[in-house]
Amino acid sequence: MVEHARREYPLECCGLLSGSGWDIDGIRETGNHRQSRSKFSIPVEELFAFFRELRRSGREHLGIYHSHPTSRSLPSSRDVAEFHYPEVSYWIVSLKGEEPDVRCFRWDQRDFKNVDFEVHEDHG
Repeated sequence: MVEHARREYPLECCGLLSGSGWDIDGIRETGNHRQSRSKFSIPVEELFAFFRELRRSGREHLGIYHSHPTSRSLPSSRDVAEFHYPEVSYWIVSLKGEEPDVRCFRWDQRDFKNVDFEVHEDHG
């Protein structure tokens, strides 16, 4: 996610996460239909391709991510208004500071709640 955000800077990047249970182990970088510094929209054909692949592989849709090139890694009012998948995790990568700041959120009835997460390296 961080590398994707850096490549797309100064525009927002976005993508989809997959896995099983609570374990995210797949990332699909997508285009940003809006080509914007402050908005993102995953092209519908990329969403359809992602969900077709999930059905074929038996994997689950576990998350959505996007970057905030110049603002903090907190959901914006636009993020809240345009969120459509309350069952998955929501990730924001901020490039505002010296080091990238990655945060994970879950939808909780009316707003996003910050969620702690662990990163495990694959040594296999």
